Amino acid sequence: MDQLFVNLKTWFLNLLGLFLPDWLVMLASIVVSGVVILCLGPFIMMYLTLLERKVIGRIQNRYGPNRVGPWGLLQPVADGIKMFTKEDIIPAYGDKLIHLLAPIVIVVPALMVFLVVPFGRNMTAVDLSIGALYFLAISSITTFPIFMGSWASRNKYSMLAGMRTAAQMVSYEIPMTLAIVPVIMMSQSLSTGAIVAAQNGLKWFVFTPWGLVGFLIFFFCAIVECNRPPLTFRKRSPNSSRGFTRSIAV
Repeated sequence: MDQLFVNLKTWFLNLLGLFLPDWLVMLASIVVSGVVILCLGPFIMMYLTLLERKVIGRIQNRYGPNRVGPWGLLQPVADGIKMFTKEDIIPAYGDKLIHLLAPIVIVVPALMVFLVVPFGRNMTAVDLSIGALYFLAISSITTFPIFMGSWASRNKYSMLAGMRTAAQMVSYEIPMTLAIVPVIMMSQSLSTGAIVAAQNGLKWFVFTPWGLVGFLIFFFCAIVECNRPPLTFRKRSPNSSRGFTRSIAV
């Protein structure tokens, strides 16, 4: 049953092979994997965000999203529609092209990371021999679009905020990178598929002392780098009588 999607793709490519040359079949294989990732990636992120909001709501003694659809399951769809229909306000003296490209470019690395994620047996889109290194390298690219957006606004305060965010992300990437070293040493491979295979039979690295420490460091660094709760909080500024608030990462 776990090979259902793999078998469906193989059957589809074999069917195409009856009518098309090999290079077109290979291209079709790439397109199929790409389309699945482009659909699966946003879907996973949408409902992980919904789960996060539900959990935070329970921690804060409230329900969380529960109005759109049954049990609030369509809330991510409503949020997506709202995001795409928002007005794109560009400062008068800003760089319009770069300001427009920054939020688009930041999505690309987030989706490219899924290429080396082993969703199941034989279900890695590209099983690179340096998959872990690829994961770290691609995920670190998100620093540049954030700085692009702040620089393109032609505003010194936005520039300082972008530099601060970039410095925060880079500083947390260093321990996050070091945290996966125990996993690489125990599996003796940089391939994500080989790392998963080395943990067959519930021999999970997280159950070892060094694996648990690495997991906790990686987990908290990833949360801080993504600026997600609970490692962000809102602080009331003492310089404002109107209760001006700002987000500060711990």
